Amino acid sequence: MRLAIIAVVAMFAPPASGLASVRQACLARTPQPRLSRACSTMLFNSDRSRRAAGAGDRKVTLKKPLGLELVNGPGNSVVIADILDGSSAQDAERRGLLKKGDIVVMCSATFGDSMWSCRGAGRDRVVKAIAVRAGDVSLVLEEPAKFAASSKAAAAADAKMRKAKEDQVKSLQEQIVAEEEGKKGGRGPFKLW
Repeated sequence: MRLAIIAVVAMFAPPASGLASVRQACLARTPQPRLSRACSTMLFNSDRSRRAAGAGDRKVTLKKPLGLELVNGPGNSVVIADILDGSSAQDAERRGLLKKGDIVVMCSATFGDSMWSCRGAGRDRVVKAIAVRAGDVSLVLEEPAKFAASSKAAAAADAKMRKAKEDQVKSLQEQIVAEEEGKKGGRGPFKLW
């Protein structure tokens, strides 16, 4: 029995020079883990989730600690529920830059001047993103009415893009079926010559 195992191993053992190619072949056959829906959305929509604040955005820069109480709002949005006395947020409120009920649309990325989208991220993720930020934190805020309108517009644009992709896939599938039927030449499923 032991001799048979050694013979089988020796039969399938690669030559010393071919170890790298065998390793590559094994890695190629190894199934890759599938991305979760949230992860793939984040990867493929990175241009939408990471950008600089635009000219029309209401951007507020606050020193830490911010002095804001954030809660989950509709659609897993993040809403300013309360502003603490004596905080940098209260100073911004006095200047008319923010108020209770505003929705946090974007916050500062961990490093640099980039802003990350907070739409649908939820309170916990936004609070963690603010906590790991070194230095001042910038927030882009929207009023609830404007947020609802922009959310509807974004949903409509996403639906339109999804419909266009579905139509494109359907067209390609129809084209493939037509090509396959053309190859058969109307002779039925079996072609002898």
